[in-house]
Amino acid sequence: MVMDPQTQFEQMKEEAFYSMEGLGRLNPEKLDFYVDYLKFQVEHGYYDGDANLNILKLYQFSPDLITRSSIDNVHYVLVKALMQLPRSDYVFCRAQLSQEMIDDNLTKKIDDVATLLETCQFPEFWNVIQEEKIFTEMTGFTECARKFICHVVQLTYKNIEEDFLMQLLGPSVDKDLFLEIVAEEKWDHNGDSVFVGHKEEMVEQKEIIEKMPIEVVTPILAIR
Repeated sequence: MVMDPQTQFEQMKEEAFYSMEGLGRLNPEKLDFYVDYLKFQVEHGYYDGDANLNILKLYQFSPDLITRSSIDNVHYVLVKALMQLPRSDYVFCRAQLSQEMIDDNLTKKIDDVATLLETCQFPEFWNVIQEEKIFTEMTGFTECARKFICHVVQLTYKNIEEDFLMQLLGPSVDKDLFLEIVAEEKWDHNGDSVFVGHKEEMVEQKEIIEKMPIEVVTPILAIR
């Protein structure tokens, strides 16, 4: 019987959780399991940051575990962590790397992409990621990037022009996908602009003056 991905993920997540209790966290015999778990996340779009971070810790404390393919695992961990912005997962993962891993060309490229996202250079970000298949083939990467961009847009703007917002969301966003994103974010599309502020900002404030008869107020004022 073939297990569905959600059930498999939950079982692997539970195994990882118990494997990382106490000193078991740095058990080198569990590395193969963590790597298989990481590749499952990459393929199916799931995420377990604690387990992925543990792969980097195992490489850090047991350098003898590092093989030629280890750097590929590091790249997967970094990109999966980057997909969690605005959370700080990427910073934590990046801090576990050896200098050799930091100096790797693709690691530098991932760093560059992280900088473009964090400094809100979104049009350049979309151009750069087309050059590396780790970004274009990573399940859910573009969706997570757009979610982060929407987060930044809502923090920065109250109203934003439709054309400019579509440009920020990437060249592959057509009108149908754009309207789908707007609806998902619960924004209001008004002609050529989009209201991305909070709903309460749209409500016109009114001053309400309530008059009470003197016979009602007098007993209250008399209370000491």
